[in-house]
Amino acid sequence: MEIRRLRYFVAVAEELSFTRAAERLHIAQPPLSIQIRALEQEVGARLFDRDQRHVFLTQAGKHLLGRARDILASVEAAKAEVRCAALGEVGSLHLGYASSAMFTSSLTWAIKQFQSGFPHVLLTLHEMTSLDQLNALHYRTLDAGILRKSDVPAPSGY
Repeated sequence: MEIRRLRYFVAVAEELSFTRAAERLHIAQPPLSIQIRALEQEVGARLFDRDQRHVFLTQAGKHLLGRARDILASVEAAKAEVRCAALGEVGSLHLGYASSAMFTSSLTWAIKQFQSGFPHVLLTLHEMTSLDQLNALHYRTLDAGILRKSDVPAPSGY
């Protein structure tokens, strides 16, 4: 079932007019009618009753309308989630830190700011030594680390 056909169906169902739905969708009315007929064939049921002046949803059409709206809303939500993921606004972040780092107000402030700015990112904190953080970063089990000392030599092979 094509998403485009579901969009067309919802437009006709909401407008109860092929002409107005075609205008709303910025397409010609004959291709819209063809797409609706194709959808009816695909689902195996008439979705609309038509007469010379009116369009009515059938019982099958009423049922599909609710499902089609849910499907289209899910598609839009998925697109928004993917855009957010591409921007780093969803997902998870594993942050390593040296135990003494939590004694500074700047780290706790930064964590709170991050969580309020990115509420859909799961932040997982890992207390680790500086050397363990470097190893975890190398093996990609950490995304970022806060070292206690900046002069810790990186393990060989980095």
